[in-house]
Amino acid sequence: MSKSLFLQELGNQKYKGPLYVSTILAEVFKSKDISVLDCASGTGLVAEALQAKGFTNITGLDISEEFIKVAEKKGIYKKIVRAFIGTDRMPFDDNEFDAIVCCSGVLPTHISPDAFREWVRILKPGGFFSFSIRRCYLEVMQGEEEFYSKPFADKIDEVLQDLEQNNKVEILPRRECPEYIENSPAYFYVIKVL
Repeated sequence: MSKSLFLQELGNQKYKGPLYVSTILAEVFKSKDISVLDCASGTGLVAEALQAKGFTNITGLDISEEFIKVAEKKGIYKKIVRAFIGTDRMPFDDNEFDAIVCCSGVLPTHISPDAFREWVRILKPGGFFSFSIRRCYLEVMQGEEEFYSKPFADKIDEVLQDLEQNNKVEILPRRECPEYIENSPAYFYVIKVL
């Protein structure tokens, strides 16, 4: 998918991810003064939804210079960092953020579940991270069979179970968004750092 088509698709009103993740964050945190990291921030769609819910201390993180330029023009982010999100140490201090959100970034060809370990490091104890994954990456879905990735689905379970068994996180019930992008459903994970 070209970047322009990707921008077009995510900018479409049929994309419910930003609204859903901002609603989750508003439920979890009553204070809107918390520090939020928007991973794979792209053009700032999630930040716009967060701002609409009253959040103002938002940092963006993305690898795409093109997306960052679009996001910067919106003036929502406190700062935007250009960096890869993976297993390497992220350019943030330990316990720097209260929350991390990631919409449409955790998928087989982008952010690996291994990044969750870094998210735990940079989150304050009692902080949360929430991320979305389209169901077609985790389960065989009619009409989207080519997207299913058993190794990816297994890796998510492996990393989250490891973090939970080592008393690093508490995994809250997974939520479903039936029309994440048009008629394609997604799961939202909500994880509390201990």
